[in-house]
Order: sequence, then structure tokens, then C-alpha cells
Amino acid sequence: MSLSIFRTIYVILIASILTYFLFGLVEYKEKILVTKKYVSKKGSNIVILTGGTNRIKDGLKIINKFEKASTFNSKILVSGTGKGFTKISLEKKLNFDFNLNLIECCIELDSISTNTYSNAYETLKWAKKNNIEEFILITSNYHMPRAFLEFKSRMPNLEIFTYPITPTKHNIKMWLSSFQTFSLIFSEYCKFLVANLRIQFKKITI
Repeated sequence: MSLSIFRTIYVILIASILTYFLFGLVEYKEKILVTKKYVSKKGSNIVILTGGTNRIKDGLKIINKFEKASTFNSKILVSGTGKGFTKISLEKKLNFDFNLNLIECCIELDSISTNTYSNAYETLKWAKKNNIEEFILITSNYHMPRAFLEFKSRMPNLEIFTYPITPTKHNIKMWLSSFQTFSLIFSEYCKFLVANLRIQFKKITI
């Protein structure tokens, strides 16, 4: 094979990979926008993932709305709080009307998780301990596709509903007009691809 033919094949291959990547990136952005918000009609088990701006506060606002008609039968996990974060720390973050009884009766803090992979692992342990078969997953909308992928891979037999939080600093629809927003989605998409490859590889090797 001549050098020119080899170069042509190489260019075509790189162009194909880039095209596939870019189409996937756009598809990921659309997936962020169309992810449904599950509306609870009764007390529901809930998992809030920390890490993004105001995820805990926004997540608790959602819980506050869910729980008004509840009989306090739900279990709530705040995952990835970090060491030293307590229920007192949680109360201090609240600057809105929240039923503090929920903190004592229903909320459990996970300080072990440091990333989405370990969030899923610790949530599975929590679900088994509490005999939970379904829960609502609350996290930022740009993080939800990867989070759902990790959680469903770890817990295929559990029913996982989504409730994405829309960040105030990032307009996903106008992602190309903001370098910060574009960088955020680009980074999340790359992480999503890596997580998906790891999960698929694990399936093959089992």
C-alpha cells in the first residue's frame, strides 16, 4: 500500500471519528433537554447527588414539595456530602421553609462517595439496607444522563425515576453561545463515553 493511500485512509478514519463524536455530542445535549421530571404523587424514596451548584438546596426544595402530602414513609439519601458534613450542616444550608422533621426521620447522609461511580455503589448499599425497590434520582440536568447510566448499570432491577435540576448559570439550549456551558457539556459527554465504554467492557468480560 502506497504512502498516499495510507494517508487518505488515515484522514478518512479521523474525519469519521470526529463526525461520530460531534453527532454524539449534539445528541447528548438533546438528551439533557428532554430528560423528564418525575412528579411524585406520594411519599417517595429519593437520592440527591451532590457536586453541582445548589444541588442539595434545590433537591431539598423538590423534596419539600413532594413531602407535603406524605406520611413520612419515604427514605432520602444525600450522596457525596464529604466528611464532616452533618445534619446540622444540612439545616444551615436551608434558607427556605422546609420541614426539619424530615431531616431527622428520613434523611441519610453518604459521606463516602467521591464521584458518580461511587454514588451508585453507595446508593445500592442504601437501597438494600432499606429494602428499596424504586427511587427518584435528583441531580443537575447536564449530569443526569451519565448518572442514570451508572445507576442503572449498578441497579438494573430497581425502578429509577429522574428529576433533573436546571442550573441557573447554564442555558443548555444556548450552549454554543457560552464557552463555559459548552465546556461543561463537552466534559460531561466525554465522561459519559468513558463510563459507557467501561460498562460495556465489563459486560463482555463477565
